[in-house]
Amino acid sequence: MRSLILMIQFMTRYPIPVAVDFTAVHFVQGMKWMPLIGLLVALPAAGCYAGFEMLLDRDVAVLAAVVMLIWITGGLHLDGIADTADGLFSYNTRERTLEIMRDSNLGAHGVGTMVLTILSKFVLLRTVPVEGGVLAVLAVPVLGHMALTWHAAVARYARDENGIGGFVNQTGLVHAAAATLLSVIIVACLLFLWNFSLVTVLVVTSILHLSTAGMAVLFAAYLTRRLGGITGDTIGATIELAELVGLFVFLFLWKYLLL
Repeated sequence: MRSLILMIQFMTRYPIPVAVDFTAVHFVQGMKWMPLIGLLVALPAAGCYAGFEMLLDRDVAVLAAVVMLIWITGGLHLDGIADTADGLFSYNTRERTLEIMRDSNLGAHGVGTMVLTILSKFVLLRTVPVEGGVLAVLAVPVLGHMALTWHAAVARYARDENGIGGFVNQTGLVHAAAATLLSVIIVACLLFLWNFSLVTVLVVTSILHLSTAGMAVLFAAYLTRRLGGITGDTIGATIELAELVGLFVFLFLWKYLLL
């Protein structure tokens, strides 16, 4: 339970007035709870989506959901994808790339990537048929947070230092498998709530998890070749990229399989 509380405190803005030591044990144990963290992030966003769609307009609802997803995480993952883009698109040496990624100042690549990420989420979510909007808002953050466990499990930390690197290096396939099992349960339950058949739930759940986890693994493999490993920024970037992949796949499945 303490590992779950730590992850809620670390990954969201939920105010939980309980002191939990940020230790490797708590951090690594908390990895299995990542899909639940994703659901906690998604719930207020889905509430905003449903409320504004009912009261005002679909576009306003989508915008409110996207903004809430950013706010409830403190923009942590957006910062990660922006810093990652600044580093990778600089096409510098490994050492210089890691320095750029650590720099708190954003460059043109980072700003552009952040804007494109937000815009892409808006367009993809807006394109999802209205009946699947709330479901997409609920499911995608779960998938994104599940994917980060695979990103951390298959690669080592790129920098030779303690801190978060020591925690990431202790994350293994068993933690990713546990997170995936929890994510499958959550996503399957959501699909059942929308009254899909058992076969449809199994197919859709499998495709969504394979695509998002696969992207995370491939991204980690690329970073290992380019930088020698992953960083905290690439973990945040993985969440954002997995959410985009999840939205795209969800949209495709809804239009060609679920309708």
